[in-house]
Amino acid sequence: MQSEDNNTAIKQQTEGGWGEGARFLLTAACAIIVLFGLREARDLLLPIVMAIFLAVISYTFTSALRRWLHFPHWLAVFFTVVADAGIIYAAGSLIKYLAADMKATIEGDFMVQMQSKYQAIMQFLHDWGYGAEAQQFIHAPQEYINPKVIISISQTLGSQVLSLTSVTTLVLILMTFLLGEAPLFTRNFRALPNSIQGKDKVIEALKSIQRYLFIKTVASATTGLLAWWLCQAKGVPFAFLWGVIAYLLNYIPTIGSIVAAIPPIVLALVLGDLGDGVIVSLGYVFINFLIGNGIEPLFLGKQFGIATSVVLLSVLLWGWVWGPCGMLLAVPITVMLKLALENSRDLHWVAAIIDDNATPSSEDIKNNNKITTTL
Repeated sequence: MQSEDNNTAIKQQTEGGWGEGARFLLTAACAIIVLFGLREARDLLLPIVMAIFLAVISYTFTSALRRWLHFPHWLAVFFTVVADAGIIYAAGSLIKYLAADMKATIEGDFMVQMQSKYQAIMQFLHDWGYGAEAQQFIHAPQEYINPKVIISISQTLGSQVLSLTSVTTLVLILMTFLLGEAPLFTRNFRALPNSIQGKDKVIEALKSIQRYLFIKTVASATTGLLAWWLCQAKGVPFAFLWGVIAYLLNYIPTIGSIVAAIPPIVLALVLGDLGDGVIVSLGYVFINFLIGNGIEPLFLGKQFGIATSVVLLSVLLWGWVWGPCGMLLAVPITVMLKLALENSRDLHWVAAIIDDNATPSSEDIKNNNKITTTL
């Protein structure tokens, strides 16, 4: 009797359309095609996405100007765009300055210090009878670090800042229109014939993204200041640069803080001694633990409800699609995708899998009970 019921179900499924396995494969294939399309359209889509997220972040400042200083909307938008433009171009000028400072330092006594440290290490190994073996594996710093290549990279980095001006200008123009028409978008959104619950989820997600980016900015600035102070105290070259890198990479969950710590630790070990390397390493561990596992969870909590492994995978995925900017936007993009999946009848199960605080609904419990009974 049971086998007849199963055959009947399979027949109905075949007559009604695609089977579950075929639908899954089709969905996966469509997702891969979309990802490759997004990757190929990076130059077109990335400025638009950056403008949207900058508008989402900046709208809080625009609303504050309207609420507290009673600015008209157009004037609040103007001051918001001017402030954002000042921050962006100041960051570009800072990168140019750091590139010039690195060039001057490398052309100075940096390589002399590296060579002196190399000779000291080789002499120490020779005294212990490992000189011949060490020379086979440890080569002179000139063979690992080419000053001309580093100088060329720093000069290229400085020149590329100017080439980004056109893209930044486009982003600011798009952001200006988005902020200017934000009340219109809000009014049209509330007029949509969707359920009130769905609208509330979208609004709550946007507010969560604003809160996340604001707290992440404060935490990243604190991380950068502490990293700069640590490197400056231990005499690590380019201390200000490592502070800026720690600030920027802290926006990238998990991976960013690890990558930002590697160069200063290596320099502390090479140019200082073992004690300096250990202190710098422990200092970075303490800073990242304090900010990443103490301050940020205290203020952010688990408001997004996304598993940590999913966040890490999304950073890698969007980094492949859109490069460093994709890594910076990985969490907000994943939040919006999770919201879309939650409101999809066919793909709701994907949102349930990646949810860190998933609570099964009454319908899911009912379906699971049916499956258990059948088995």
